[in-house]
Amino acid sequence: MLRLPIAPAALIVAALAVSLVGCTPTPEPTPSASPSESPSASESATPSATPTAEPIALPDCGGIYSPALVASLTAEGRTSIGDVSGPETGGWGTADTTLQGILASVPERGSCTWILPATESGSTTSIARLDAASRTAVIAALVAGGYTASTIPQGELYSIAVELEIGTYNESHLLTDEFWFASYFSGGQAESLTLDAAALLLP
Repeated sequence: MLRLPIAPAALIVAALAVSLVGCTPTPEPTPSASPSESPSASESATPSATPTAEPIALPDCGGIYSPALVASLTAEGRTSIGDVSGPETGGWGTADTTLQGILASVPERGSCTWILPATESGSTTSIARLDAASRTAVIAALVAGGYTASTIPQGELYSIAVELEIGTYNESHLLTDEFWFASYFSGGQAESLTLDAAALLLP
């Protein structure tokens, strides 16, 4: 039988087919998705701390009253002798010995005394920062001493007027949640001193 020669073109096609089969690219593996990273604790937002309000500082004698009251006292001929409070020396905003003892025991306090020279007239205002126990003791002493109580917007106001052989005096005490304003006045009105000092200090 006569064998017909294979055409070169057919050989090329066949070879090309074989080569294509052998050169088919192997598909690369699809990269798996990497797990998402959660933010670390240090990267998370940290809430800011709430600022703490600074406590109100107690005034010295020069700042215990408003300029208007200082001018009024000065116009009467009165003069300030500063803070002269101390054990058995007076200089407190009260003549009650029990209340004086409480004032003397309070760590944070201040007093201011004014006098009218050559007379028996004088006044003192004391301001003290109270804790709950001291506040309770002050109220108990005021009630026991017969002070008249009333409620005003600033707090509880206690008043008393005392007559002695040598003269009269009156006291005014204002108790807030934090402070005790105590005023003694012989020859004037203690309440005006107490309320002025409170208005100047309280927000």
